[in-house]
Amino acid sequence: MFKDVIGQNNIKQRLIDSVQSGRVAHAQLFYGSGGTGTLPMALAYAQYICCKNRTESDSCGVCPSCRAIEKLAHPDLHFVFPINDSKAICDEFMPNFRTALLENQYITFDEWQKKLPKETVAVIYTREGEEIIRKLNYKSFQSDYKIMIIWCADRMNEELANKILKILEEPMGQTVFMLVTDKPDKIISTIISRTQPLFFPPLTQDDLRNALKTKGIYFDENNIDFLLKNAKGSWVELLKNIEQKDEQKEFFELFMLIMRISWLFKVENMSELNQKISKMGRSSHISFLQFSQRILRECFIFNFKNDNLSYINNLEKDFINNFSKFINETNIEKLMNEFALAEAHIEQNGNAKIIFFDLMIKINLGLKGKL
Repeated sequence: MFKDVIGQNNIKQRLIDSVQSGRVAHAQLFYGSGGTGTLPMALAYAQYICCKNRTESDSCGVCPSCRAIEKLAHPDLHFVFPINDSKAICDEFMPNFRTALLENQYITFDEWQKKLPKETVAVIYTREGEEIIRKLNYKSFQSDYKIMIIWCADRMNEELANKILKILEEPMGQTVFMLVTDKPDKIISTIISRTQPLFFPPLTQDDLRNALKTKGIYFDENNIDFLLKNAKGSWVELLKNIEQKDEQKEFFELFMLIMRISWLFKVENMSELNQKISKMGRSSHISFLQFSQRILRECFIFNFKNDNLSYINNLEKDFINNFSKFINETNIEKLMNEFALAEAHIEQNGNAKIIFFDLMIKINLGLKGKL
């Protein structure tokens, strides 16, 4: 239901008005960065369209259509989404997709990818086009409309995209297509031109704060302003930051340590720290290097004394206040590049001890203006 979608009140009203006025566009593009609510809104809109007792503000939530859509089991609601088996169709993965979506309507592509049985990157294959046409040829069962939600529409392969284009050019009966994506630039322009685009802006901090309270999610009042700002309008990022709060604290302590030891350049201390880092594991190495790049950026930005550009908490601010003088326009890009290079080497299964020891040497040179 619309009441379960975080924020985006202007979009909700626009969609409600389209149904109330009988002007439901046959092809719509819901796009915005991850965590802004594109998929939950598509589901709420589908429920509102199909509801038999809708009000001026939301679906009723109790009629047979509403109950079926809330279970993602309505006969007139169809889904297309990325899978990683070219010989299969989405319906074969629907039980897993339904479970994942019922757990979290704000699910990201990466989260869905982890739930798939193979490591191959998921796409939407050509074969799905035949299934879409077959389903749309059926008469609607309970609703006036047949609804097709294509999630991660940017992952359609080229052949399927051209099939979808043909369908959009010649709509079949009372059909509503909702293409949902956070990468509209990856969708062919001819499809974009056949849809009614609807941009989802970042969520406001008030929306995010209210959602935490409504959903009963615990947060630290002393640190919430930092978390809300650092979420950059994404519900997904906010939850991720809350969950990783302890890990972020550990990473920050490690960042301070690696900077101090690199500056002092005592080989014995560097080797000891390198031993500690090497035991962390590849995924932690990557997360730490990404975190370090954020802190380096914050150190550089801090020098401009503009709080609107800064995304740091109180603990970080105390350190950055003193350390930022070592990060300036002469070394920021070089240091960022070295951390990014180390991250790339770790991703390629490079030797962590060699990579981090080399990085500490580069940090020393960078901080002393010799890189």
